[in-house]
Amino acid sequence: MLGPVEAWADGERIRLGPAKVRCVLAVLLRTPGMLVMTDALVDRVWDLHLPGPSVRYKYVSHLRAALRPHGVDLISTDGGYLLDVDEEQVDLHRFRRCTTAARAALAQESLGDAARLLGEGLELWHGLAVTGLTGSWAELFRSQLESERRDARMLFARCALDVGHPAQALEQLTQWEGDYPADEQIIALRMIALYRCGRQMEAVACYRGAERRLRTKHGADPGPNLQALLHRVLMRDPTLSDERFAAAAILPN
Repeated sequence: MLGPVEAWADGERIRLGPAKVRCVLAVLLRTPGMLVMTDALVDRVWDLHLPGPSVRYKYVSHLRAALRPHGVDLISTDGGYLLDVDEEQVDLHRFRRCTTAARAALAQESLGDAARLLGEGLELWHGLAVTGLTGSWAELFRSQLESERRDARMLFARCALDVGHPAQALEQLTQWEGDYPADEQIIALRMIALYRCGRQMEAVACYRGAERRLRTKHGADPGPNLQALLHRVLMRDPTLSDERFAAAAILPN
């Protein structure tokens, strides 16, 4: 789910077939072990192009035949469908378990544990969520999952900074820069990471690059919080080196 929609067994990718079959799988994996009513499945997979029952049976049967040899049952019951699979076999639900546990650790001020759990969750991603699926449901679901990914990334960077690992935070933030060219919270974290790595002028350059992008694409200057952070960088504000500053530097939503 956290990338192309795929199924694997014993190190081999299962041949699922066309995109509609993979969309049926994605809909069912969103709530594994729970009944999805037929009307909801049809609406999410076929959108406005509603198929006849024979078409739906064809795709569901194809998916059932692909999964059954690997011990996964697609059950038809009570006017809907249920995929009998444990959540731990689905990358999406492992990711969510990691982020939930990380937030609990953060609440207990166990920043190292939170960073580790977030790192484990983020490693499960291998591209845009539900890649290859089209339609309004898939697009909305993809947007939701990408928002969860962004929040986990930002929280990971904050934890890494708070526990005194700016190089680790910077490595990840640099990789993610292209995904969030105008996200001022991400930009702020990268500036702090650069500054704490002793790279003040690169922190300034990070701001200037973001400033150009915002003006070109949105016709706007960076917000007041990011401008204030630039001033702190230029003035070598000693509080920037205080690990406690990282949380305060995250801009409000």
